[in-house]
Order: sequence, then structure tokens, then C-alpha cells
Amino acid sequence: MKKIIISLSLLSLLSLSSAFAITPVMSAQSKKQVKHTSQTLQEATDSIKNVLAEARKGDARAQNDVGLWYYTGRHVDRNYHEAMQWWSRSARQDFAPAIGNMALCYQTGNGAERDSLKAIKLYQKSIEKGNKALFRNQEELAAKGDIFADMLLGSCYENGIGTEKNINTAARYYAAAATKGSAEAQLKTGVMLLNAKKPAEAAKFFKMGYERNEPVCTYYYGFLMNRGEGMPKDAREGADIMLKAAEAGQRQAMYEVAMCYFNGNGMMPNAEQGMKWMRRAAAEKAQNAAWILAGNYRQGVGTPVDYDRAMYWYAIAMERQAKRVARLVDDTIAGSPFVSYMRGVRLYNEKDFDAALKEFKAVDKAKVADGKVMTGAIYCNRDYAKRNLKKGMKLLTEASATSPQALFLLASLYEGGKDVARDMDKDKAVDLMRKGADAGYAPAQCGLGDMYYEGRGVEKNLDLAVKYYLLAMEQGQISENSAKRLAECYRNGLGGLEASEKKAEEAAKAYVKPAYTSLLQLIK
Repeated sequence: MKKIIISLSLLSLLSLSSAFAITPVMSAQSKKQVKHTSQTLQEATDSIKNVLAEARKGDARAQNDVGLWYYTGRHVDRNYHEAMQWWSRSARQDFAPAIGNMALCYQTGNGAERDSLKAIKLYQKSIEKGNKALFRNQEELAAKGDIFADMLLGSCYENGIGTEKNINTAARYYAAAATKGSAEAQLKTGVMLLNAKKPAEAAKFFKMGYERNEPVCTYYYGFLMNRGEGMPKDAREGADIMLKAAEAGQRQAMYEVAMCYFNGNGMMPNAEQGMKWMRRAAAEKAQNAAWILAGNYRQGVGTPVDYDRAMYWYAIAMERQAKRVARLVDDTIAGSPFVSYMRGVRLYNEKDFDAALKEFKAVDKAKVADGKVMTGAIYCNRDYAKRNLKKGMKLLTEASATSPQALFLLASLYEGGKDVARDMDKDKAVDLMRKGADAGYAPAQCGLGDMYYEGRGVEKNLDLAVKYYLLAMEQGQISENSAKRLAECYRNGLGGLEASEKKAEEAAKAYVKPAYTSLLQLIK
């Protein structure tokens, strides 16, 4: 849920009372405030003194009351952060009103950074813990037109929190928020109506979100228009609208735009553009994207035939659609050059190089460059008893005219320098790695990025390192090491990036280990 911060009646929530229990690390300013407060409380009534004493001993209700004093400025100087500390202490003891008051801090930004998602979760937790007054309070606010209350109640009824689960009532509250301008509610309402098989009604709410540039609403609205569901069909306009959502990063829109390019549905047929968007969709884990991408690399749709990348994406699809991949191997491509390639890779990994050579030569005979690439790789391999470096380099050089994988392998050999040249040929290595990277080969993009990151063979340049890491990540094929380095650049604002812990976490998680072992086990 996005951060939708809506004002609400402060006093109506505070009247519910609440409380927490954490020992905070206090700043000098906070300590000064507490000292002043103690002096003030000396003059207060015995009742107030008793509440403070109980709060300090750990009584959840008293802690909640002290938090309320700080929040309202009653008995003490107003201090939202102190209020949050006392409420958090009480909430640690599962005191429902305090949990609700914490939610208020996140909703209003008083004492905590504004975060409507946290606010909703805490309000719901408070209600689950028995805070019926809070639920009634939200109903009153919703009746007065409060959008946040509409969203909270919609979520409660949708999930059965504090009330019986009721999708129709949930939809009513979401629709109320949607008509008041909440893009999140417009999306929720549209999806609920679409699931209820009411596309015409859903389209109205998706249109509202589209007009507010909400990416998912934009995708759905374009999709329905492109298909003529719930509105007159306009394939071209629908495809253009989906393209806007894709450009905004909506993954399913990326997939549908790719399919529009492949099928000429609302767009001029363009398989290369289709592959561009399918790569991005697969990187974002859009449903079916890895499967389609693998098939297109295998068959050469919108791209030269590339068994290396086809196998990568089938390995990714294994984790998402294992049965589908297994059926493909059993029923569709058994005995094909691609199966020979995968069998050869398995034998190569097992270091049965002679048997692997037979498989790769069959691939080469089918005029697929990957066969020559892997044959060259075997002859260059130090573990091969019949190693022939000169022959291997010749084969890789020939294959490099069409294969970015060959460029990458040659670059690695030249950089290593052993047996290839008397000394490491760094210029040659960088040139070949750059050609592989510019051809869109993700391992080469990571390799070149690492060179610039380390200053290995080139002058250190974090801006260029980040550039190539991002290109690999956009394809969903960033290496584990490169992902860690990109995360570090985000964390520290290096390489021209704005410092962002969130982006750093996303980068660190961008590496995906392909299920090669599971895939190759399918090959008999």
C-alpha cells in the first residue's frame, strides 16, 4: 500500500488512550525535557505522580497515559517523540490502545516518519487486540468523509479484522475512498470489480487511477481497452497506455507490451522491441516472462539463436514453472540441438570432456554458434587431457563474430594471460569485454563493471562500473559479486548514485541463482 497520509480527527483518536514499553536512548535535549518535566510534576497532584511512578515501573496503562500527556501537552510540555517512546513501551506489552496511538504517530508524522502502511498495520493490530472503540471511531470518521478511515475499514472488512469478513462492504469503503481521489483505493476497487467479472465498472476506477498516473491502474486500463473488455476496443490506444505503465516500471505491463510487439496487437510488429521489453519483464519476475524469453532465445525470435541465454532463462523458469519446462524437454525438443547443448553442458560440468565435445559438435553442425563456443572452451580448459589452446582460441575467435559469450570467454583468457600471451594483454581483454557488454551479454557487463570498480586493466571509474551493473540488473542477470558492489554504491552514494538504503537492499537481492542443476537433471 502506498503512503497515503490523510488528516483525521486527532482528539477522537486520542480519547481512546494508549501505551508502550521500550527503554529509549535519549538525546541531551530529551534528558533536558525530562528534567523540566520532573520539576513540573513535583507541583502536580498525587494522582499524576502516581501515574508517572507506575509508568516508570512498567505499567502499560500508565505508560499509555504518560504518552498521552506528552502528545497533548497536558501536565508537561508537548513532545511527540517522548509520546512515541512511552506508547512504544506500552505497546510492547500488547496494550491495544497504545498500539493504536503509535499508528496515529505514523499516520500524522508526529513523533515518527509518516508511513501510512505502518499506520494501517498498527491500527489493525490494535483492533485485533480488542480495541473496539478504535473500530467505531473509524466508522464515525468514514461517515464524515475521511479517506484514511475508508481505506482502513476496507482493509478490515476485506481481511476479517475486528469484524466478519465481507468483500462487498470492503468494496464499498474502497469505492468511497476512490471517489475522493485515493489512487490506492481506485486500484483496489478496480481489481475487486474485475475479479467479480464486472469489467465495465472496473474500467471506470482504473481510469481514475490512470488519470492520476498510478502505474498499475494505468496498466489495467490500457489492457482492458486493448482487449475491448468493459469498453469499446481500441488496440492501439490501449497498447500506448500500457507502454506508459511499462515505462513507469509496472512489470505485467512490460510483459503485455512485449506481447503486443510480438503479435502486432496495437503496435507495429517488432520482435526486437518485444525482446527488449520481455527481458525487462523477466528481470522483474513477471509471470511467464522467463519462459517466453527462454523460448525466443532458443528459436531466435527477435534475437540471434543463443542457447547460452536460453538455458539461463529456462533454469530461472524451472523455479516458477518446473512442470512446464519438464514437459518441454520430454515432448517438444527431445533430440533437438538445444537438448544436445544442455547435455553437453552437463557433461562439461562433470569433466567428461570427450563426451561433451560430441554433443557440442552436433550443435555446431546445426549452425548454432554456441556449439563452436563450447568446443573452443573445452580445448582451452586446463583440465582437459587433450587440451589444445591454439585450436580453442581459434574457435572462440571465429565464434566471437556472432557470439557475445565467445567475446566474454576470450576477454577472460586474455586477462588471465597464462598461455595466451607472454604477459597479460589487458587492453585486448578490456576491448573484448566491452564488445561483449555492448552486445548486451550480462556476464560481460558484470565483468566490465568489475574491471572499472577495481581499476583492473582500466582506470578506476565507479560511474562506469555502476552503468554496466545497472545494465546487467535490468536484464535480470547481474552476478552475485556485482550485485553486492552495486548495493554498496547505493548505500554510500557512489558512482553517481543518490544514497538510498532501499535501493541498496533491492540491488543486493537482484542476484538470482539459476536452477541449472534441476534443469540439467531433466536431460537423459
